[in-house]
Amino acid sequence: MDALGKQFREIFKSDDIKIGMSELAKVTGVSSSQIRYWERKGYIHSQQDQQNKNHHFSLMTAYQVRIIKFYLDQGYTLQVAVQKERERRALGKVFRHFISDRIQGIEQDSDGDGLVRLGKLDDDPTREVYARVDKNGQTTLHLRVVQED
Repeated sequence: MDALGKQFREIFKSDDIKIGMSELAKVTGVSSSQIRYWERKGYIHSQQDQQNKNHHFSLMTAYQVRIIKFYLDQGYTLQVAVQKERERRALGKVFRHFISDRIQGIEQDSDGDGLVRLGKLDDDPTREVYARVDKNGQTTLHLRVVQED
C-alpha cells in the first residue's frame, strides 16, 4: 500500500476532527438546545475544553445527530430514533473496518475507469478481488491473477 493510502486510512479511522456546537447545529439542522438535551440524556457526547467549557463534537457525532434527526423526521420517538441510530452505527463500524482493512489500493486504468483493489483471496493467494467503477458510476467485481508491485 502506498504512503498516501496509509494516510487516508488514518484519517478515516481518526476521531480527532472536531466542530463546535453552532457548527453542529448548522450542518445537521438540529437546534443547539436539542443537541444539549440529547447530550444530557447520554444519546451523544462531546468534549469540553477546560478554558471556556465550549463543547466540541466529532464528525462521527455530527453523523449520529443527522441520523437521529432523520428518524425523528420519519415520525419515530426520540428513544426509537436513538436506538435505530445505534443499530445503524454498529453496521457502520463493520463497514469502516471493511474499508480500512480490505482496500489495498485505488488506481485508474487507461480507459479512465476506477479500480479498487480489495486484496487476495484467502483460499487462493495467487488471485485478487478488485472492483471496477466505470465512468457511469456502475461497479462490478472481478477476479484476476495477483499483480505484484
